[in-house]
Amino acid sequence: MICYDIIFFLKFWEDESVAYLKGKKGISEKSNLFWKSILFSAVVAVFVSMLCLGNSASAGGGLEGKDLYNKYCAPCHGEEGDGYGPLYGALYPKPRDFTKGQYKIRTNATGSLPTDADLIHVISVGIHGTSMMPWDILDKDQIASLLPVLKSFSEAWQYRKPEAAVVMGTELRATQKTIARGKELYQQKECFKCHGETGNGDGPSSYDLEDEWEIPILPYDFTRAGKFKGGATNKDIYMRFTTGMNGTPMPSFANELSDEDRWCMVHYVKSLGEQKSTKEHAE
Repeated sequence: MICYDIIFFLKFWEDESVAYLKGKKGISEKSNLFWKSILFSAVVAVFVSMLCLGNSASAGGGLEGKDLYNKYCAPCHGEEGDGYGPLYGALYPKPRDFTKGQYKIRTNATGSLPTDADLIHVISVGIHGTSMMPWDILDKDQIASLLPVLKSFSEAWQYRKPEAAVVMGTELRATQKTIARGKELYQQKECFKCHGETGNGDGPSSYDLEDEWEIPILPYDFTRAGKFKGGATNKDIYMRFTTGMNGTPMPSFANELSDEDRWCMVHYVKSLGEQKSTKEHAE
């Protein structure tokens, strides 16, 4: 019963808060989306926490597979995996639609289905900046039992196999030279059009971006140090430049930039967050 009370509250809060934001002068649609993502993700965190009340040992309750999915995943992703769970209207970004066979966070080539290791990683650690939380209350066997369920939602898994993870080249050290090269490439590849000249996510194209399902999306703000969706390590960011993010305007640069240049891009975008952090501490 408490789950549906919280869902009702989320629906009510969405209507009221969106009406408030739209009525405020100077609040752009982009800002509206940003605050929705913050507000609703916070409430969903509370919702999931309450859903998991008890203790870690009983959280899974011995559940596996579809039963486990229905308890923890369906409220957002829907019982049929189409992303239209009871919480859909209160979430931004929207829950993943598993029926499309499109996954953003992967370690293989653009357009590929994710590897099992990719799926396990995302379920285990979550996706920063979204309502996809780390499911560390589940053990590895329970998480593994969810994979056949996720794959059952899309026919893509029946006629395609995930490509192997890309081979990662030797990482370059972050130096003034590699960061400067990354900045040069940032301009050459027109990353600023979406992410902005200073990496704040406020480029001229940022207000019109949509994913493949015509849902508005926000370009990443690189100045948010250490808070990258697919992970904040150098290797994680390298993978985003290498594999792209399926279903979004974020392309793969695997065929456009050398391995060394992609590492330079990694160091440059990380430096944007470090510069902001240093400036804030100085103030």
